[in-house]
Amino acid sequence: MLGSIRLGLIPLGEGGDARIHAFIVALAEAVGTPIDLHHAADYRALTSAIEQGLVHFAWLPPLSAARAVRSGAITPAAVAVRHGTTSYYAGLVALESSSIHSISDLKGLRAAWVDRESASGYVVIRAALRQQGVSLVDAFSQDLFLRSHAEVARAVDQGLADVGATCFNLTSGDVKMARSTYTGMIVEPLKNMRIVAEAGPIPSDMFAVHKSISPVALQKIQTALIGARPVHFFEAAKAMMFADSFARADAEHLRMLESLYDSVLSNDAPRSLPPSRIPSSYPPR
Repeated sequence: MLGSIRLGLIPLGEGGDARIHAFIVALAEAVGTPIDLHHAADYRALTSAIEQGLVHFAWLPPLSAARAVRSGAITPAAVAVRHGTTSYYAGLVALESSSIHSISDLKGLRAAWVDRESASGYVVIRAALRQQGVSLVDAFSQDLFLRSHAEVARAVDQGLADVGATCFNLTSGDVKMARSTYTGMIVEPLKNMRIVAEAGPIPSDMFAVHKSISPVALQKIQTALIGARPVHFFEAAKAMMFADSFARADAEHLRMLESLYDSVLSNDAPRSLPPSRIPSSYPPR
């Protein structure tokens, strides 16, 4: 076991400090070693830190996880389960009352995005639009970066943006926005909105462990997250990562990460994206 173990995180927003503190205490008990917290300015900096071994544990969103898995720096300890699945979709949404029905209507619009490192809130949906021949320069005249999926939906709902990029799941036939990373809330079904374009599936966030961590410590982490033992660690992890539970990263999850890397990260140039696999029961819009 390393003498000093560092957990890497970016700021979690309102109430984040309490969730982080509870998780650090539980993590230290689980691995039997004090935990130092490494504050990263953003996910790109956090990915670099774990690849260099400056950070040993980290919560990574899909783009960061795809980079770190490809570099061989990490082992996926567990994947977040939300709405009963370890993946979700990216969608570009508009008000149902608007004249925006399809990608052919994307001309000179005000667009709301999460941030430039968000898979579903920026990168993946833009890559999918390029793949379909959309000129992003012509499609969007103004870009608003709002830092959360909830704020993107709110901007579209209030008419501050014509379209917005967000993440969603299908739950009991409803299109529901996935949990917002910055608020942890489960948002109501997207009402009065239509999905203009979609892409996916995108793999969920993961709890990553640097390759220098011993197999024994990795096993303890996986038992705590996937096996929910001890319960207080499991609950602290769910609260911090806004998850319902955790699952082992299987071959399908790793395949999605590989596809994500190849499609939008390889050579920093988008190429092709896997087609959306929204179930056929969901009517295309």
